[in-house]
Amino acid sequence: MSKIPASTEFRQPNVAAVAARSTTLCLIVHDDLELRLRLASLVRRATPKLDADSVTRSALDDMSVERIRSYVAVLFIIEFSLPGEADPLARLAHLRDLAPRLPVFVFARGGDERSAARAMKLGATDYWPIHSVIISELTSALQPLFEATRVESAATSKAFDRWRQPEVAGYRLMKKIAQSDTAAVYLASNEELAQPVALKVQAIKGQPVTGRAAAGRHVEGPPVQGQRIVSDADRLCFTRECEILSKMNHRSIANVLDYGITDDYLFLALEYFPCGSLRDRLKNPVSESDAVNYARQIGEALQIVHAAHIVHRDLKPSNLMLTDDNRVVLIDFGSARTQLVPRDLAEADPCTGTPYYVCPEQIDGRDPDARGDLYSLGVVLFEMLAGALPFNGDTLSEIFAQHRSAPIPRLAERSRCYQPIVDRLLAKNPNDRYASAALFLDELAVSGNSTGEKRSKSQGALDS
Repeated sequence: MSKIPASTEFRQPNVAAVAARSTTLCLIVHDDLELRLRLASLVRRATPKLDADSVTRSALDDMSVERIRSYVAVLFIIEFSLPGEADPLARLAHLRDLAPRLPVFVFARGGDERSAARAMKLGATDYWPIHSVIISELTSALQPLFEATRVESAATSKAFDRWRQPEVAGYRLMKKIAQSDTAAVYLASNEELAQPVALKVQAIKGQPVTGRAAAGRHVEGPPVQGQRIVSDADRLCFTRECEILSKMNHRSIANVLDYGITDDYLFLALEYFPCGSLRDRLKNPVSESDAVNYARQIGEALQIVHAAHIVHRDLKPSNLMLTDDNRVVLIDFGSARTQLVPRDLAEADPCTGTPYYVCPEQIDGRDPDARGDLYSLGVVLFEMLAGALPFNGDTLSEIFAQHRSAPIPRLAERSRCYQPIVDRLLAKNPNDRYASAALFLDELAVSGNSTGEKRSKSQGALDS
């Protein structure tokens, strides 16, 4: 096999040549030819009908706007650790100015969560660390580009805006980021909002609804594929979540940007968290200092929630989002219940919480109060400190039995100072737990201070 000279470009066609091809073309940008070729091969594996041109960064700088816009997308391999690189994302920002509607996918080398957050804020359609690209995810992201080109050129931009269904007027849906049996969450943009949002959508399919709705808002498109039609209880749950979140104003509670109810859909726009959830973070070990910091922030969020007479009832790592400055933000109040509302109006399921994090009284069908959320916090705290769940099992019955009667497991020696806090949070009887999040925070602060003092004395002894 003959080698390709290092100076050779993979393709350098003119605009007319691009337009004349039967295949759909994207553009790959990086200075390393071999890396561009590898990504081009990956693109063809993910979407066989999508082909790629390949250029260096300087060649991209010399391209006309017309030529750049002739591609269906740009796949930008960005180096975040190159010496002397003032701003690795500068070209992304410039590309967004030249072609605001052109999808730009970032493949990062040496980036981190903050790099991802900044890339998304600058308008990247999606972001992957280049060493962890999954073919199925790439296919899901690229397939709509090919489908968009089947529409007449006059409607191309509209076709791309509709590559993810359903459509909510005013929002451009870019990527599905989560789905349950009742709702889907999409990464979306809105011309009136400076940052991308997480748009939660539930399909009603013609069921009449009453209550507060966004004036003049129209939603088009079929029900979300794979979702069942929401019941009255689902709709009540969604509406309750919107109302609860919209009344709160705290840095540890997800910020509601918009919500509405139409004849076809329920939708809720929240701030987007590109760094992912605490569940994603727990895929790697969490330091003791981070675990305590996260637990403190969760406690502060619960203090605000409980002060509003609300019980979350589904506290778990996937409902705790992380920001690029390491803040924890509580989301998903669909299972929450205000203590001022009768139980039969607020309860859709006798066991709403996730099995690994649910409190014993909730398993038994009793109505949990704020101490139920503190039990769930205890599970999360133990998981962060120990790297494993305190109660486990192969079946729901086994997990529930553990919550009800199994002794609380012991932490490792290095984290043993937090055992009394975990024991009290995970007490089987709610009366034996902290009476409030404030009391938990007080004891956590005392424990943290004493731990710091012990370490200081230990360090001093080593230095002497």
